[in-house]
Amino acid sequence: AWKEHGGMYGTAGLPDIIVCLQGRFIGIEVKKPGGKLTKLQEITIRDIERAGGIMVVAHSLCEVQERLKTLA
Repeated sequence: AWKEHGGMYGTAGLPDIIVCLQGRFIGIEVKKPGGKLTKLQEITIRDIERAGGIMVVAHSLCEVQERLKTLA
């Protein structure tokens, strides 16, 4: 897993955390409580899921843990 750093050197729209788990691509977009996705993030999530990847939009660590349990 690695953390995608935003800013001028990062790629806009990519998930914050990118994971390869048991050969599966998983993107995790981290949002603070009440945070919303941008249009570009929505498009990127759709594209990743259409390609067979898994996306998690997480507002807490518990959300990530619960979602990853369903993949094991």
